[in-house]
Amino acid sequence: MGISAAGRAEFDQCRLIDQVLNRLGNAMAINRLIIAEGKDSTAVAAASDSLAEQNESYRRTKRQRAKAGCDGWQRD
Repeated sequence: MGISAAGRAEFDQCRLIDQVLNRLGNAMAINRLIIAEGKDSTAVAAASDSLAEQNESYRRTKRQRAKAGCDGWQRD
């Protein structure tokens, strides 16, 4: 018994979205660390700008994940 082509495509899309979210989350954590350390004001400003963009991208990707049906199990 295999997974249908549509099921595989949906699964692949969900895996891809999860990878994007993981990468964004990692980048956001690094930027939060740079901001928290606060050693270099130029680096803090750049990290803050990047973090704002990453937050928006993260929210947008989470909405896309929900629309793709990647949240939870679905009944047949």
